[in-house]
Amino acid sequence: MQSFGNREGRAALSHDEHVQGSDERDGARRHKRTGRWLTWLICVGLGAVLMIALALVSHSLVKPFVDEGVHFAQIRQFLEGDWSQHPKLTTLTLYHATLAVVLIGVQTLGEWLHLPLAAALPDGRWPGMPSVDWARGISLVGFMLLALLVWRLLPSTYQRLDHALPLPQARHEASRQCWQWIWLPIIFPYLALVYTDPWIITLVALQLVMLVLQRRIMLLVLIFAGLGLRQDSIVLLGLWGGLLLFLTHQQAWQAALSDDGCGAFHSPLRRLATWWSLTQRWWWVALIPVLTFLVFLEWNGGIAMGDTSRHQAGWHTGNVGYYLSVIGMVFLPLWLADLPRQWRLVCQRPWCLVALLGMTLILATTYGVTHDYNFQLWTIRNRWLLWLRDHPAGLWVTMLLCSSVALWWVRAPLRLGHGGLLLLMLALMICSRELIETRYMLPLITVFQLLRVPERPAVERAMTLWAMAMGAMLLAGLVLIRTLP
Repeated sequence: MQSFGNREGRAALSHDEHVQGSDERDGARRHKRTGRWLTWLICVGLGAVLMIALALVSHSLVKPFVDEGVHFAQIRQFLEGDWSQHPKLTTLTLYHATLAVVLIGVQTLGEWLHLPLAAALPDGRWPGMPSVDWARGISLVGFMLLALLVWRLLPSTYQRLDHALPLPQARHEASRQCWQWIWLPIIFPYLALVYTDPWIITLVALQLVMLVLQRRIMLLVLIFAGLGLRQDSIVLLGLWGGLLLFLTHQQAWQAALSDDGCGAFHSPLRRLATWWSLTQRWWWVALIPVLTFLVFLEWNGGIAMGDTSRHQAGWHTGNVGYYLSVIGMVFLPLWLADLPRQWRLVCQRPWCLVALLGMTLILATTYGVTHDYNFQLWTIRNRWLLWLRDHPAGLWVTMLLCSSVALWWVRAPLRLGHGGLLLLMLALMICSRELIETRYMLPLITVFQLLRVPERPAVERAMTLWAMAMGAMLLAGLVLIRTLP
């Protein structure tokens, strides 16, 4: 009887486990279906928002707006069969050639379907010439496709950096990071314009993904694509090299822990072996673009194409202060969440306060506005720059806050490396320019946003709302008062 009771109990327990397992599988399937529907709903909603943004821009900005004029003039020139460089365009023409080829295809299709693709402007109708609205739309669709690819590949990137991260959580974090990234202030207003910046930042994001996934050939192809859009993206090779070094050390550290402890990794011979292995596997990914860039410099006689007077060389330390203020505004909730930690750090280590005050002194005393374009008042950036120049008290307070932003970025934990490397790259990228242009820092903002470690849920919700509100507000400023950030 006892044996029969045990068998009966085991059978009942097995039945309960089977029912429980079946319920868990059903719940997982329901969760997967719900997540899939929610994902597609978000994608459709974002697509609708971007189409509305395109409609608002096209309704308000009938003619090409500011730099759109040069970009669209290059596209028109290609469409007319002249494949030479426009004299006022300072970048390479991969973006323009791509849009021109697509527009030729759309125009051919439009002729078959009798669609009005030509633009009717006050100076007459351009026969057979697609309008700037079509160029904006195709540019936006290209960005959306590239951004969709980033979103699809980002979860596997996060899992490669953290093997303990479950796939559902990786997908959730990737969706949130991409959503915030697209809405970030100074990014969202450019999405519906004929500017190279939206394509640049998606290519930078894809380069980051391929670096982490160690797809070397694809990374090389994307590096050349980035150079074709904007030749000064060659400086990002320094960033990829630094992140690759972090990645290699991270993998070597994990291997040392699993084999014989971390002590062996600290030995100089072990480090030299790690660096030699890194050089063997990756040297050609950096060397080929560098050699190609040197050939380009020799052929072109400089880095800028066309009107080189718009990009004078020099060293301008004061630029750092302005760009740090932009970082603080773009990531305001994250910076505010870090202020209590900064206060504790300053109390525990007084030398941090000395460093903050010293950086404030450097930024405030080296600040200057010299480029002609920075005296035009149709951008928020120029108004802010000139206000700082005319109000010394405001300048010193702003630079003190910017020093706090720098302290946050230096200490910011990333999934790969830390913010100090990004701050160094920021200085190298913008101090060599006389022109202070906000969108020059979009690649680094993209890398930071996609690599940063998530904050507390409340801070992340605040960051999402802040990005959406500021992105929409700056777009409204573009279409209502024709100003850019």
